[in-house]
Amino acid sequence: MSVLGVDIGGTKIASALFTEKGEILSRDNVYLEGKTGSEVGALITGQINNLLKSPDLKEDIVRSIGMCVPGISYSSEGTVWAPNIPGWDNYPLFDEVRAIAGNLPVKIDSDRACYMLGELWKGNAKACNNAIFMAIGTGIGAGILVNGEIFRGSNDIAGSIGWMGLNKPYKSKYKECGCF
Repeated sequence: MSVLGVDIGGTKIASALFTEKGEILSRDNVYLEGKTGSEVGALITGQINNLLKSPDLKEDIVRSIGMCVPGISYSSEGTVWAPNIPGWDNYPLFDEVRAIAGNLPVKIDSDRACYMLGELWKGNAKACNNAIFMAIGTGIGAGILVNGEIFRGSNDIAGSIGWMGLNKPYKSKYKECGCF
């Protein structure tokens, strides 16, 4: 059995087919290149379709799809918010993916939670009860593990650091992209 993982970022979408042990069978990257809203959704569903038809599957069957977003997944509504993808304020990503996934279970979570879950499963946080994973990319996010549980905070925003200035003086030219 295989699983399909999709990592949505501010500049690219990385997807892969994995064995249940975490070995990569096939992978694909696509860059956003200024796309917004439903254009990004179409890139994601296109990648998923391509991987579901991958010759690397052979006789194997995909049993689920997991996705992470650079923001918040509102699982009760099936929508996501991603501050670095214009048009993703309450974007219906879950419904779009379910429409092409057939009967496969689909799970969407924040990239911060997924960072930490990956580290617990295969990384340096194995057997840890408390850990922080910090990712620096288009934005800055921290997956936080407290007492063996993902710390989500109020409205699932814990670890959404965003960006911060480290040196004075603040330069307004960095307003749009931020600085760390």
